[in-house]
Amino acid sequence: MDLTPWNPFRDVDNISRELSSLFDFPSRFLSRISSPRVDVYQTENDVVVKAEIPGVSKEDLDLYIDENSINFSGQTKRESEFKDENAYRAERYYGSLSRTIPLPVEVRAEQAKAEYKDGILSITVPKAEPLKTKRRKIDIQ
Repeated sequence: MDLTPWNPFRDVDNISRELSSLFDFPSRFLSRISSPRVDVYQTENDVVVKAEIPGVSKEDLDLYIDENSINFSGQTKRESEFKDENAYRAERYYGSLSRTIPLPVEVRAEQAKAEYKDGILSITVPKAEPLKTKRRKIDIQ
């Protein structure tokens, strides 16, 4: 019988992979739609949305906007030569992605501009002019 001293750091990679898959459980098994990460911020005149969507071609993206939200969806596709039985490690996500982003202010949807470069979708939309309401006195009955 051969005794091997216990080394808690020997299988760190395996433990890390198991923990990662445990915390990824809902997205792996309950849903096959990915929700890309986004940054949303305002400048003086615009609302800017930047979304990470690497591996999606521009032709496979759909982008919609209204005065209060932006919605985009797309598809990441696996190369045909990739076979699961030949994989040593397969961590990348393939499939549908979708995200709806509520905007912090009302925007002029008809003037929106989008650019897709290096896996980042950048959307810039001018803010709508705030409605100038006239203050009026209301008589109390």
